[in-house]
Amino acid sequence: MTTEVRKSEYGYFELIEKPTPDVLKAYYAEKYYQDAGGSYEASYSDAEKSYFKNKIAQKLLAASRFISLPTDRPPRFLDVGAGEGWALAYFQDLDWECVGIDYSSFGCASQNPAVLERLVAGDIYDSLRDLLAAGQRFDLILLDNVLEHVPDPAGLLVELKDLLELQGALIVEVPNDFSVLQEHLLAKGHIDSRFWVVSPDHISYFSPDSLAALARSVGWQVQMMMTDFPIDFSLANLLTNYVRDRKAGNPATQRVSR
Repeated sequence: MTTEVRKSEYGYFELIEKPTPDVLKAYYAEKYYQDAGGSYEASYSDAEKSYFKNKIAQKLLAASRFISLPTDRPPRFLDVGAGEGWALAYFQDLDWECVGIDYSSFGCASQNPAVLERLVAGDIYDSLRDLLAAGQRFDLILLDNVLEHVPDPAGLLVELKDLLELQGALIVEVPNDFSVLQEHLLAKGHIDSRFWVVSPDHISYFSPDSLAALARSVGWQVQMMMTDFPIDFSLANLLTNYVRDRKAGNPATQRVSR
């Protein structure tokens, strides 16, 4: 499978040759979380766990400006691509009604087994359609580093509209790829390739403008955009250049998270 990309009609880059649904199902069910490394590890320090919790709290705080939570029932939370279950665990502790969907239960079983009863493992599109058929609606939906992994980002955003309460909100987090910073690092020789283009992990590559254009094109209102610290600054320093030396990745990330 090649890693050649083209610009979509919405302005984001996408793989020219996309993995098939069957390839993706097998990849996420059998390999993605099981192979410790990169963003996912077999275990995390207390500091890292606190960082995960704080980032989820930050998202809820931002969304709280735009949602109206019910007073006659517990709020409902849907985590699409629940991963290791950190968000499910956070909202479960807040006594929200929670549902998570993912291709695999491995991540949750490894890091947050207490949320497994709230997780639906299997094809995420089938799971979304089952929720719709059951008349489920949610006050807050999270797509945390998921949209870049799916073959049809627009289609997923359309399906989620019917799962959201009228006064609810969708939170989307994606990497900022093909950025000015990344292209500068490539031009200056700090990196020797567009390392962020990885198949089948990432199929689409968004910027703030292209993500907003995509969302608006399928009927979403973009209320707020915010950014994390640009970790790629680390690539300008030989001591933290995690592309040239993968061992430099964790120290660089830990410096930022503190």
